Amino acid sequence: MTVVLPAGGKRKELGHLLLQQRLLTEEQLATALVCQQQSGQALGQVLVEMAMVGEEDITRARAAQVDAAYVAMADVTVDPNALPLISAAVAHKYLILPVGKTPDGTLRIIVSAWNARVMDIAHKIASAHRLRIAPAIASEGPLRAAIEQWYGPPPRAGAHVEAPRAVAAHSSQIPLRTASGPSAVPAIIVNTPVSTPTYSGPDRRASDVFAGALPTGFVGSADGNLDALESMGVDQPVVIQFVNRILSDAIARGASDIHFEPRRESLEIRFRLDGTLRQIDSIRREFQPACSSRIKIMAEMNIAERRLPQDGRLSVTSEGRTVDMRVSSLPTQYGESLVLRILDKNGVRPNLSQLGFSPPNLRALQSLVRKPHGIVLATGPTGSGKTTTLYSAIQEIHTPDVNIITVEDPIEYELEGIRQSNVNEKAGLTFARQLRAILRQDPDVIYIGEIRDSETAEIAFRAALTGHLVFSSLHCNDAAGAVTRLLNMGMDPFLVASSVVGILAQRLVRKVCKHCARPSLPTEMELVAFGIDTDSPAYHSAHFQTGHGCDACGGTGYKGRYSVQELLVMDDTIRGLTLNRTPSHKIRQSAMERGMISMRQDAAGKIMSGITTFEEAQKRVYVEEHGED
Repeated sequence: MTVVLPAGGKRKELGHLLLQQRLLTEEQLATALVCQQQSGQALGQVLVEMAMVGEEDITRARAAQVDAAYVAMADVTVDPNALPLISAAVAHKYLILPVGKTPDGTLRIIVSAWNARVMDIAHKIASAHRLRIAPAIASEGPLRAAIEQWYGPPPRAGAHVEAPRAVAAHSSQIPLRTASGPSAVPAIIVNTPVSTPTYSGPDRRASDVFAGALPTGFVGSADGNLDALESMGVDQPVVIQFVNRILSDAIARGASDIHFEPRRESLEIRFRLDGTLRQIDSIRREFQPACSSRIKIMAEMNIAERRLPQDGRLSVTSEGRTVDMRVSSLPTQYGESLVLRILDKNGVRPNLSQLGFSPPNLRALQSLVRKPHGIVLATGPTGSGKTTTLYSAIQEIHTPDVNIITVEDPIEYELEGIRQSNVNEKAGLTFARQLRAILRQDPDVIYIGEIRDSETAEIAFRAALTGHLVFSSLHCNDAAGAVTRLLNMGMDPFLVASSVVGILAQRLVRKVCKHCARPSLPTEMELVAFGIDTDSPAYHSAHFQTGHGCDACGGTGYKGRYSVQELLVMDDTIRGLTLNRTPSHKIRQSAMERGMISMRQDAAGKIMSGITTFEEAQKRVYVEEHGED
């Protein structure tokens, strides 16, 4: 499901649109606004009652507000075969009329308003029938009359809802008239615009929308009433506003994850910013089921299942940018904990020179990614920047004459001109199976999101031996440890020694905020921990800094992240040690004797340059003592 998040108050104003279309004068608008304030009615209703603008013109303007098509009901041809897709009760309650289904799986509907409630209902219809939705907006009166014509009078409360009336067949081609004449309405994924602005800073919180008494339907509805639970996620504007504000703010702040964590008395919202979790907001626990239901509906998850973990996916559009989110639910003692991983497919991908590599490491890595064949591995824990580095490496070598194919779980960023594929474990499409298929697609370069098992590893390494350049990632602590990890997975030492051309290990450290950076003096213990010699020229020219906290960094003293790496280049000596199954600490020591810069050394250089601090590096950087003293 795709959701359009608030755009900071940039939605087109109805009065402004009418002025632009010369349907209203500024004097008339001023008069109508005064009447609106006195009566409390909507501006469009006031304008129609004062006979300043016709109802159809108001409808056209409202359609333009949400970038939807306008249609006059007199020009609509209804295909009766589409009517059963929406029940009479839903059609009457939400004023939705299905008018036809196209061969490409698009359901065309007419609505009187394209708001959050109607969009959620349209989304459910689309999901139930595996269709896309193409909406058009018509005036309420003619639309209501058309719904009664096709479905009959509105059903009484508790009465049996009859099927749509049987009528003669009509063409499934539906002419939809826009303000500029008949046009085809493009199929769209259901969006949910919310007119509330985004918020930022300590003075405005998303939880402000919950001020006051609990809306009707919250208390006592979380324990077993599925209809009430669904209604809380669809029909409560306050919940929709709160969730959309949280998602919008997370994107604006550059968060990588959003946590909705239920506690005994509250629902806590935390963002992972620059790799660190930060408390953002807190609301009363009574709202937790509603917020959980809202997110699960958006992510097409089963809202009735609260005993087992679930995974889902949703898309949001904020400030014209579409962002994917992976959703994970976990039952806990106080309710479902939800974590949303933000995947900005259209985010800026830096090139290798912008990732914080030291000059020797950058030159070595650029040489490795231009090898004709072999495998380049990136290692590190989750969130250490492996994917960003490998994507940047792929972009470094991407030219029209190179066929690059990826297999990922999931696709995290879209790369222009590169074929990317997803694994689907539920359907039996594993990394290994997808990789075998990719090898029949004549690739020059293959990117494998992660080597998880021996089968995938063996296919990848044999591909590297047969003339392909392979990029992949592996979870382990340091570069030398990757060799041991592969051998422990059952890989033949000959395959590892013959295929691997380089192993990169990296971490991300927070950068000192430029706005509040101040000089600092290191302690002797900090200098010893990172092997910094106080007699060296590097120490005497060092520029140690720390951030004191300001508005720009949210009081943390850090803003942004930088990578710290070590790069092990396979040579004859390392290959010999691999064939002999030498322990990783000896491989590491041998590599450092021939010039490998360890992560500890790389971190020390960045600390002395004022990029980061001792405290931050000690938290993030794995320090292996063997061979570094």
